[in-house]
Amino acid sequence: MSFAGLTALVFVGTLLASVTLVPVARMAALRLGVIDHPGARKIHGAPMPRLGGVAVFVSFTAVVLAGFQLSTAPSGLAGLRGLLGGSLALLQDAHLVKGRLLAVLGGAGLCFVVGLLDDVLGRRFPVAMKAAGQSLAAGLVIAAGVRTDLLAVEALNVVVTFFWLVGITNAFNLLDNMDGLSAGVAFVASLVLLLNAWSLGEYLIALLIVAFMGSLLGFLFFNFHPASVFLGDCGSLFIGFTMASLALLERYVSHASSTLFPTVMPVVVLAVPLIDTLSVIAIRLREGRPVYVGDTRHLSHRLVALGFSHREAVLFLYLTTFALGLGAASLSDATRWQTALVLLQTLGFGLLLLWMLRRRPAEQAR
Repeated sequence: MSFAGLTALVFVGTLLASVTLVPVARMAALRLGVIDHPGARKIHGAPMPRLGGVAVFVSFTAVVLAGFQLSTAPSGLAGLRGLLGGSLALLQDAHLVKGRLLAVLGGAGLCFVVGLLDDVLGRRFPVAMKAAGQSLAAGLVIAAGVRTDLLAVEALNVVVTFFWLVGITNAFNLLDNMDGLSAGVAFVASLVLLLNAWSLGEYLIALLIVAFMGSLLGFLFFNFHPASVFLGDCGSLFIGFTMASLALLERYVSHASSTLFPTVMPVVVLAVPLIDTLSVIAIRLREGRPVYVGDTRHLSHRLVALGFSHREAVLFLYLTTFALGLGAASLSDATRWQTALVLLQTLGFGLLLLWMLRRRPAEQAR
C-alpha cells in the first residue's frame, strides 16, 4: 500500500467513526439534559444538544492510539510491514515524537474532560477549575518537551508555549458561536498544516492531521447550518488544544530550512481564531465586562449584521482561514525578510477584516 493509500485509510476510518458516534453523542445529550438553550447572548432559536465533541474526541484518539499500538507491538509491526511495505520507512521518525504525542493526547483528553464537566454541570462548574484544568494540560505537554524556541531564554519559551496552548484552546472555544464555525475553521487550518507537512516530508504529522480532519468532517455533517448538535465545551476545548499542540509538534520532525518557520507558521495558519479572540476580548474589556461571558460581537456575528446569512458568514471565515494560511506554505524556506513580509500581509489582511466589520449596514448609516 502506498502512503497515499494509508492516508486515505486513516481519513476514512476516523470519518466513519465520527459519523457513527455523533448520533450516539446527540442521543446521550438529550437523555442527560445537556442542552444549549436559546438566550439573549445566543443566536440559535431552539434548544440544542451539545455533546457532539464526544464523537470528535473518541474517533481521533481511538484511531491514533490504535495506530501507535500497531506500529510498536512486534506482531503489529510485522503486519504493517506486510501491508505498507516501503511506506513504513516513511514513518521512521515516529519514535522521535512518541512521548510528546502521548503527552499531547493526554493534555487534549484532560481539556475534553474539563469541557465535559462544564457541559454537564453548567454554572456549578467553577471558571477557576476550568482554567486550572487547561493549565494542567498545557503543563503536561510542556513537561514532555513540546515548546517553542522563539526566545533565547528557555524559561521564557515555556511561558510563551503555555500562553499559546491555553490561548488557542480558548480561542476555538470562543469561536464556537455559529453552526459549523469552530470545527470548520479547524478543518481548514488542518488542511493548511497538512499541505505544509506533506511538502516537507513530515509523514507522521501528516497522518495525525488527517485523522484529526476525518473526525472533524464527520461531525460537520451534523453541525453545518442548520445544525442538529453542538460541539459543547468538551469539543471546542479539545479541538483548540489539539490544533495548538499539532502546530507546535511539527517543529520536532520538520525539515524546513527557515529557523522562523516553527514559530511563525502556527500564527499565520491560526490567524482567524486569534483575530476573533483578541477583538472580542478588547471589546469586553473596553465595556467593562468579564472576558469569559459570551456575547454576539464575534467576527461571525458582525458579518451577519452586515447582511451575510449564517452559512455565508461561516464560509467567508473558512475562505479567510485558507487564504491567510496559504502564506505559511512559503515560510519553510523563507528568509527573515520574506517571513516579515508574510507576517505583514497577515496583519494587513486582519486589519482590513476588522475595518470592514466596523462598518455599519447602509440602512443603519442613513
